[in-house]
Formats: sequence, structure tokens, C-alpha cells
Amino acid sequence: MQTWEYCLLTCTPMTGLDEAGVRLSYHLATPHGVRQSQVDSDDASPLVAIVGLLNELGRQGWELVSWDTTTNRGVFKREVG
Repeated sequence: MQTWEYCLLTCTPMTGLDEAGVRLSYHLATPHGVRQSQVDSDDASPLVAIVGLLNELGRQGWELVSWDTTTNRGVFKREVG
């Protein structure tokens, strides 16, 4: 039987803080705690920064289950064991 662990991601893209680019502030809640951090992107599109973060979570084994484009919140899962 497969067992899963889940995490929640909340992103807040911020533009206009630097000359160019986007700062993406995020909270990642996992079974091991909550991590708050940010990603800086040279690209002017917030979507590029979000996609980069989603790809990093994928490399860590997290699979995207659901994403709300209105609030930039997502649910991920990965197999335990």
C-alpha cells in the first residue's frame, strides 16, 4: 500500500522592488515544519519564478496535486517509504 506525505505552498510574487525582475516570497509547509524563503528572478514574469520553484520541488520528489492560479497556492505529495 502506498503512503503519502503532503505539503502546501503559498507564493507571493512581488514586482517593482528592483530595477528588473521578480522576488517570489513563499511559505512551504511540510510534515517536518514550515519554511519561509524567497526566490529572486531576473525575468520580469512572476510565472517564471513560480515555475522555477515548482521544478525545484519536483527535483525533491514532490508531485503537484493541485494549483490555484488565483491565489498562487499549491498542494504537493510524495511517497513515503
